[in-house]
Amino acid sequence: MFLFQDSESHSGKEFVLAFPDGARIGNLRLYITTPVDGTVFPVHIKTPLLSHTNMKVIVSSGQETVVEIPSDLTVSDTSKSYKSILVQAENLIVLFASNMQADSGDSFIVYPVEVLSTEYVSVNLDSKNGALKSMTAILAVNDQTLVHLSLPVGSSVTYNGNTYTFGSQLSVNLRKYEIFQFSSEDDLSGTTILSNYPIAVISGHQLGNPSVSSFTTKDMILEMLIPWKYWSTHYIAISNPVFSSGDGELIRIFTLCEKATVIIDKSGVHSQIKIDPASFYEFPLELAKSAVITSDKRVLVSQVSSSKPFFGSKRGDPRSMLPAPLHSWLNEYTFSSPGKSKGGSFEHGLVLVAYSTSVDTTTLDNMSLQSSVWHTIAGTNLKYTALPLSEGDHQLKCGGILKCWGYVFGIGVYEEYGTSIGRSFTKKKTPDANFMGKVIIELDVIDNQILFTTPVFSTTVKSRTECGKMCFLYSCTFLSFRSTDGLCYLYSEDQTCTPTVESSDFRRYHLRK
Repeated sequence: MFLFQDSESHSGKEFVLAFPDGARIGNLRLYITTPVDGTVFPVHIKTPLLSHTNMKVIVSSGQETVVEIPSDLTVSDTSKSYKSILVQAENLIVLFASNMQADSGDSFIVYPVEVLSTEYVSVNLDSKNGALKSMTAILAVNDQTLVHLSLPVGSSVTYNGNTYTFGSQLSVNLRKYEIFQFSSEDDLSGTTILSNYPIAVISGHQLGNPSVSSFTTKDMILEMLIPWKYWSTHYIAISNPVFSSGDGELIRIFTLCEKATVIIDKSGVHSQIKIDPASFYEFPLELAKSAVITSDKRVLVSQVSSSKPFFGSKRGDPRSMLPAPLHSWLNEYTFSSPGKSKGGSFEHGLVLVAYSTSVDTTTLDNMSLQSSVWHTIAGTNLKYTALPLSEGDHQLKCGGILKCWGYVFGIGVYEEYGTSIGRSFTKKKTPDANFMGKVIIELDVIDNQILFTTPVFSTTVKSRTECGKMCFLYSCTFLSFRSTDGLCYLYSEDQTCTPTVESSDFRRYHLRK
């Protein structure tokens, strides 16, 4: 029997979700699989605040269960709603959702209630068309939930006859399972969402098109947001290599910390920028290329694909996806290909990133990936590839003790979906000391500073590289090293927003793995 090693991951027994509405009437679906071998059990799906939907389906290991959801359960405009959906299972399941319309739609992975939290940042897109809107749906899982929204510069939201802009705060009270959705013709990306109890947040755009796209076709984008407590400092962004021509992806980086230093490495070319909570940073990622993103403070990374030709009448259209940071990767995944085209068919696939030493032993549906075309990510011991998928349930096993991650996608006629295949939500990293020989230790210089706070560990070592190895073994995020005597300070991810002080003899580094 296989169970996820992490007690908190994308698999769970209870989920809540909502479907923000699109520009057209769509087909709403849930895709359910289980990571537990040899099991058959019921899953209950209902609208907890409405006598509308109440059904039971049977889920079996090794099979994908697809559930049709009534199309009138989409949530419109800026409003409160009782159209939430509650999914409860008697064993662990993995849940995806999709809203597929004619020539549009997207899918997203749904995370369990147990990993929800109270701090989020909205991820949306520019409209390029005044009739179409950014939208973010918030779901309460407790009574008396109070939610505060702080909008980004240049945006506005109108609710109950009042217009809210940057500098004003929109607050709402929600009962258990109630939804509040806010929408705008402006780009709502960067909206800070705070609550007194955990909430679920699903964010996107009715029909968006990123600035990097030279084509005018648009598509719906949707993704369930990651709470700030699970943001991290090391990401890999990959533009889908199945396309042979066209534009790449729009990458955005968000933070809730002051003066976050971010290093972006594209094909070995480094750039360093600083971002603050009041804004986000964006850059284009060329077609079929990768970017290594490291930061001294917690950040969230999003990527939105552009419109581009695939083959025949099929073309990739915008889809939104949140890459999982490296420390949240898993050894094994069970996932779906969560897309059924409203008027045609999808070409499904998986973009996979793995450690170079594990490529030969990684399997997809028990098949070796040795013959696949792998691309090297400069400055790392990682590679990535794109693999075709059939419709349905899939199992990915990464090689040995090494972990991997990927995103599933589907390309149709003027439509595309894409979302993460899963991730860990366990904050503590526990690498095996025997793993050290298989890892390249590289350090990126941040600045000449140390933190006011006490390091999680301090020691004296012979070299900066030895300090980096200690950082890896103690699961630290960054370190300060003094070369004169080898003093090594290690700091955790929870300390990334701590104030710093200038130092004449210390240099601060981020560990790149």
